[in-house]
Amino acid sequence: MRSILTENTVLSVGIPHKNAEEARLQLLRHDLLLTNLKPIKTKDLVFFPVVDHRQLSKLLHNISFTVQECTFPIKHKMEPIHKVLKKEFPDIQWNDTSLKFDQLGDIVVLKLHPRKISLSVRQRVGELILSYSKKIKTVLNKSDVIEGAERIYPIEHLAGEKRWKSWHQEYGVLIWVDLKRAYFNPRLAEEHHRVAVSGIEGKKILDMFTGVGPFALHCAKHALCEIVAIDINPYAIAALQKSIKKNKLKGNIHPIIADSLSILRMHRSFDRIIINLPDYSINYLSLATKLLKKGGIVTFYQFISKTENPKQLIRKKISSQLTNVNSYKELNIKVGREISPSRIQVNVDLLFTS
Repeated sequence: MRSILTENTVLSVGIPHKNAEEARLQLLRHDLLLTNLKPIKTKDLVFFPVVDHRQLSKLLHNISFTVQECTFPIKHKMEPIHKVLKKEFPDIQWNDTSLKFDQLGDIVVLKLHPRKISLSVRQRVGELILSYSKKIKTVLNKSDVIEGAERIYPIEHLAGEKRWKSWHQEYGVLIWVDLKRAYFNPRLAEEHHRVAVSGIEGKKILDMFTGVGPFALHCAKHALCEIVAIDINPYAIAALQKSIKKNKLKGNIHPIIADSLSILRMHRSFDRIIINLPDYSINYLSLATKLLKKGGIVTFYQFISKTENPKQLIRKKISSQLTNVNSYKELNIKVGREISPSRIQVNVDLLFTS
């Protein structure tokens, strides 16, 4: 079922490897990337096929690039998985089943409900996904329920190599992921990068509930800063320590195995605090302000019920938590991804002026 590749010559933009993922996302967002063609890698550059070069200087203003014609392989579209499965398993309502997945390095992670989809069918889905790309080595399936304080999803193996660890790359940052023992969410990649380039040079940062440390790693990669990264899960901190050694970092990360509340006993203060515990983040908001310097920022991520006005709902929740705080300013409230038919994620930045 692998794609047959032919060639086509078009205009391209060459990007240094360290900036390739950032550039690809920008090109994709602005409909400039030709997605039917496969990018080409050389020793120093990644070449992306583009529709037009006139917007590149503005779009990639902070990235060096070159423009030239290149011959690219064409990616022929394969038959959608849903169609293949409908033919093989006509009794299953595939239109009601999401086959969206996350890719972490060479591992793909699905979320197929075991009570709705039998093991044999789940394994067939895994085999199909494995056949779509040589880069995919393992297909796993995770439960929808996080277990324990360590925030671990139960994982089952569906196809390919039987393993749960991999190097995952975001915006040039390498992250060691241990899916069976530590929490990681690749869908926050843009948020990891956004926080890292939001003026944190010389700042002291507290990353509560750090997991395998994606926020800490992104920040230390981009800025000369000090980050305390704390998590109760020793396997998550071990993964972070491995990633610290792998990346060339400007800043310093201080990993701590502990309950995040223990930071209150350390009598330290920070310029920025990140709270990524979306089911409960807002419950820690008031406590975080006790550790914040004047003019400091709290960034947090919260799941809330889906309503007609989610921003209004999160504002009410914030004000109920900050009854003893006189002065704060809303820098950013963004409605993020849908978690389920009834819940969404909201991303929030608050500036505390006193």
